Amino acid sequence: MVALAVLHETLPAYMEKTGNSEENKHFRMVYHNVDPDIYRREAGATRPDVLILDLNLLGPEPVQAIEKIEREINPEATVIVYSFTKWSLLESLRGDGRHIIRAPVSVRALRASLVNLIVRDIMSGGNPSKDKTTATAATGVPAGSAPRRQYSEMQLARLQEIRTEVDCECPNQVADLIINLNAFEDYSKHCENKNEADAKVHAMLYRATGHARAIMESAMQELLEFEKIDIIDTPEVPPTGSAGR
Repeated sequence: MVALAVLHETLPAYMEKTGNSEENKHFRMVYHNVDPDIYRREAGATRPDVLILDLNLLGPEPVQAIEKIEREINPEATVIVYSFTKWSLLESLRGDGRHIIRAPVSVRALRASLVNLIVRDIMSGGNPSKDKTTATAATGVPAGSAPRRQYSEMQLARLQEIRTEVDCECPNQVADLIINLNAFEDYSKHCENKNEADAKVHAMLYRATGHARAIMESAMQELLEFEKIDIIDTPEVPPTGSAGR
């Protein structure tokens, strides 16, 4: 599970209320507070993967406050939640590993922003299946065949180009990930084998990539629902690699 340290007044109660629900199952809240100074001193000891910071609680110099918190805790990602603020401030807050979400924040929005950490956690065995027969003991890669692909090449090409109402490129980035996973899934399926050991490794890679692709497709579906995007109604764009791209 992805460990969260939360600096927010209402989100902790919301997450505790949802408990072990389907939408909340990938997250574990390891710390919460509403005082940024106490948060900065104490949250690091809980070793969170992600910081969730309410911009309204960070004082008159939020950029410096966030940088200081990140230096001391060293998270893998930071989610900044805002209600109303200047566009110039939002631009100054952007950076690697940061995600900016407008309030009210929901667990579904968190899942869409942190999908890469969730997928990594699942693939590393952080959320193992109760049925041990479905995964290999050595790698945690599911033994069964991956589900069929949910998105066509044209749909993914459209999602690479689509623009949301806010400055968010998650649909574009997730589409890129799925396209790359599709490509490597095909590559590993047809890769040349020197011997039986080679064949087993390539079969494992093909299977693992297919399951990773299926997870990302499910994440994409939730993201599209959250962003209210109907892929059927999106305008057509040239496929990747054609003129105009």
